[in-house]
Amino acid sequence: MPSSQQSWFKPGLRFCGSCFVTLLYWATWLALGASLVTLIYILNAGELPVPDFVLHRIENNLTEANLTIKFGRTRLDPSGKILLEDVQLRSKEFNEPLLVSRLLYFRRSIWSILSGRPIPDEIILEGATLQLPAMLSPSGTVEPVIRNLAGSLRHDEATWHIDQLTGLLGTLKVTIAGDVNIPKRIQGKKKVLPAEFISKFLRIGRSLVLKSKQLDAFDQPQLSVYLENQPAPGGVAKCIFTADSAHHPVGQTVDSGELTVIATVRFGQDADTIVQIDAVTPRIQFGTQASLENIKTTIMARLASDEFSIRPISARFTCSSIVADGESAMSPIINADLRRWPAVNLTTSLLIGDRLIGLAIDADFKKKNAFIDLEGSGAPEVINRVLEKHTPRAAPFFVFADPVNVTARAELEDGWHFKRLASRVSAGRIDSRGVNLTSARGRIDIEGMNFLAYDAQVELGENVARGSYWMNFHSTDYRMLLNGNLRPQEIDGWFNGDWWNEFWNNHFSFSSAIPTADVDVQGCWRDVAKLEYFGSAKAEAVGLWGGNFDHAEAVVFLRPHFTHVIDFKGRRAGEKQKLSGSLKRFADEETRETKRLEFDLNGNVDPETYHGMLEGKADETLAPFIFSAPPQVHAAGSITESGSRTETDYSFSGQSVGGLRYYGFPLTAVSVTGTVRNGDVRLDDIHFTAAGGNGAGKASLSGSSGSQTLGFDVYLNGADLPETIRAVQEYDRSQSGTKAKVSKDDNFIKRATGGRLDVAISAQGRPGDLPSFTGTGNAAVTRANLGEIQLFGLLSQALSGLSLNFSSLKLDSAHTSFHLQNGRLHFPDLKITGSSAVIDARGDFVFANTGLDFTAKFKPFEENRNLFTAAIGIVINPITSILELKLTGPLNNPHWSLDLGSLTPRHDDSPPKASTPLNEATEVPTGERH
Repeated sequence: MPSSQQSWFKPGLRFCGSCFVTLLYWATWLALGASLVTLIYILNAGELPVPDFVLHRIENNLTEANLTIKFGRTRLDPSGKILLEDVQLRSKEFNEPLLVSRLLYFRRSIWSILSGRPIPDEIILEGATLQLPAMLSPSGTVEPVIRNLAGSLRHDEATWHIDQLTGLLGTLKVTIAGDVNIPKRIQGKKKVLPAEFISKFLRIGRSLVLKSKQLDAFDQPQLSVYLENQPAPGGVAKCIFTADSAHHPVGQTVDSGELTVIATVRFGQDADTIVQIDAVTPRIQFGTQASLENIKTTIMARLASDEFSIRPISARFTCSSIVADGESAMSPIINADLRRWPAVNLTTSLLIGDRLIGLAIDADFKKKNAFIDLEGSGAPEVINRVLEKHTPRAAPFFVFADPVNVTARAELEDGWHFKRLASRVSAGRIDSRGVNLTSARGRIDIEGMNFLAYDAQVELGENVARGSYWMNFHSTDYRMLLNGNLRPQEIDGWFNGDWWNEFWNNHFSFSSAIPTADVDVQGCWRDVAKLEYFGSAKAEAVGLWGGNFDHAEAVVFLRPHFTHVIDFKGRRAGEKQKLSGSLKRFADEETRETKRLEFDLNGNVDPETYHGMLEGKADETLAPFIFSAPPQVHAAGSITESGSRTETDYSFSGQSVGGLRYYGFPLTAVSVTGTVRNGDVRLDDIHFTAAGGNGAGKASLSGSSGSQTLGFDVYLNGADLPETIRAVQEYDRSQSGTKAKVSKDDNFIKRATGGRLDVAISAQGRPGDLPSFTGTGNAAVTRANLGEIQLFGLLSQALSGLSLNFSSLKLDSAHTSFHLQNGRLHFPDLKITGSSAVIDARGDFVFANTGLDFTAKFKPFEENRNLFTAAIGIVINPITSILELKLTGPLNNPHWSLDLGSLTPRHDDSPPKASTPLNEATEVPTGERH
């Protein structure tokens, strides 16, 4: 540049710079002045209209979140806050506003504006209400979720600072203060999606509206929430809930006193949040059923943020006492599993009285049902009170005097009604309705109205029984199945009245070892007539139905007034006597005396035993017999008492070996079958041995006592003559009352040695009254040296007076028929024969004085067949034919006399007219002749 030009350029440049600086200076002052004027105006005015661009910006941001806002007046606070009045915030999906607020303040700093952050730095609410649209409301109308909402919230980078937030949720006054971190829901996103926020609000709001009615159960409820940030994501909320009292919260029949609940909530990234709840109250009352005192509780729960609901997990309770149904437990510690709430699992150990009990309870407080598991030892007085209250009909059977060890499970159905109990019990002394048990153990089940004790063992001193017992509390029906060693009289208290004890005492005696029994007893406690006893028993040294046995076994069925000994086996007299069979007894319901006795007995016991077992009803049948050894007898039939009359109907068979007497007549052995009907005895088949001979026949005994008639058809073959004579003499002496025994050395008997007697007789009369008998028969004596007998020796002496000297009459047999009447035996055709003579005789024998009155003709050599004796007989017979011999005097001192030429007898030769025997159709057996 030329130098001339440089000279003017520099001054011009300085001038222009000076002008620019001056202009900038004045512009700055003008701006400061204008700002000063504006500030002075704002200070004087107090508020400014919100610029339109700000409002448009707010509306645009809400539109992006599918929300609209409507408000009345708007103002800009000089401090930088925007004031909106009568605000209504809506979702485009609903017609009703979600938020209604009388005043809404919010502030945004220049830095939040410059950063484009849509969330205000500060929000202040006054008179706000969060609402649930009618479409989602349970009532179908708009319902408030939180009323009277007021508070101040500040926001920075990632934290909300709640200076204070208050509101009403139903009747619950809520206060919130503290800081809350805002976690990133999804990694990489910087903001929460508005649609998601609104959806969650609507779900939580509906849940709160539905559950807000439950707050009516609390008096003056308050909830204070204190929020605290943590270094880790999330935070801690401490919630303190208080109420003056509670009445039936959550639909449960529960009341409490002053209540304080502190919940500590730790928020994290999880959808559900763990909550620890500590509660304290002086009293909890479960209706009239139970109460707790001085309760302290810690509950772990899960907070479902999507539904804003609390789901309990576990709980721990401590209290000073629990009172349930009038019973108290001291200082229990209860642990509860609440994950299935309102279903609850509880475990606890507690003292009831001075005994430790462990409980496990699975309950549903909504359905009001429960399972209760119990293990421990129960004090007797407590158990007695519980049984008397809850099972009054069973209580008299279980009055405990010692502690009871129990393992049990009880079930309560809907409404807390008892359903069933299953238990295992071990106890000491028990008064069971007057039956004093020493100890008992077993299983006990109670279901509905049914009680069942099984796998049980009870001891009554030395008595031990095992089995089961069932009872219905409503009908009082029962059944016992028992086996072991037990005297039946020991359980008399289980049966109404005294009939049980009387029955066993009157018919059974267990004087030695306790019987072993297996029994089934069932009936009804209300109606003793329904009792049935069925069982088998074995016993040593037992008295049974009037008979004494060393060992007895029996199967017995029993009802009141009826007894059936189904199968009886007894042994006595050192196993020598045995009896078996059955017995039925029907008794009168009022007098309990026997009305009917049915029996079927077989054995060889002595008659005295039969006397006791048949209650003396067979005494008349057995009275004629006297046994040297018990007979083998089988008897079956019935004996019935009809008014003053006894009706009998039974059959029997028996045999006796070893000697017996029938109406005093000695027999060696006898077997007989017969029947007894109404006192009439019929012996249809009799076989016997007597005096060395064998006999058979039949007999009958009829008529009432004192006027009975005995009829019989009987024969005896091959009897030893001396034995027969001795038997007749013994019978005669027994009838006359003479005690002297017949000697075997008696001359009369001794000289009859070797003789055999065959006799048959059919007669009837009064037993024991020989003169009353009438009948017929025949007899034969063979192989006897009758001449040696004194009777015929005297005959030899009488003949010697006629120079007919027979040193020995060769008489060896006799045959005759006879008639019995009026105590007299009439022999119409007695013929005595021998090798040297024949005697034809007829006459009578009188039983009363053993007197003889016979007429005889003596014919020597009548039976000899050789020529020499026949020739002599031709000479002698004409002489003897005119001789008549007379035999008179008693049998033990007879007298023979001769009557020459007199053929006319002094007495009637015609036989006495015999009475018809009882059995006319029966042929009289004739003795065999030898």
